[in-house]
Amino acid sequence: MNLLYIAVGGAFGAVLRYLAGNAAVKYFNPQLPYGTFIINISGCFLMGLLMTLIVDKGLLPPVWRLFLCVGVLGGFTTFSSFGYEVYTLFAEGNLACALLYAALSCLLGVLAAAFGVLAVKILI
Repeated sequence: MNLLYIAVGGAFGAVLRYLAGNAAVKYFNPQLPYGTFIINISGCFLMGLLMTLIVDKGLLPPVWRLFLCVGVLGGFTTFSSFGYEVYTLFAEGNLACALLYAALSCLLGVLAAAFGVLAVKILI
């Protein structure tokens, strides 16, 4: 049943991402990735809000974390999980780990994308 909550939430989040991205292209300069930026930042805000309401405050049953945080926000943007994880490391006093995780994730993510592009250009 948990997988169903995640799957339905993920589908909903993916549709929201598509709609938000299209709206950003319509209202902002399409030459810059404003849609992704807005999606990532709003996803981080929502992740912090929902995790606090569900996990810390217990105001919603735990199944809502699966549907909203893992499912909806996972389909909307996984950057929200990244942002919350970095925040948690900071909050727990693991400053060095937080900085290393954030820096390596960004650097290696960009490098991995570049290598993916390069692999296709070399192989095809």
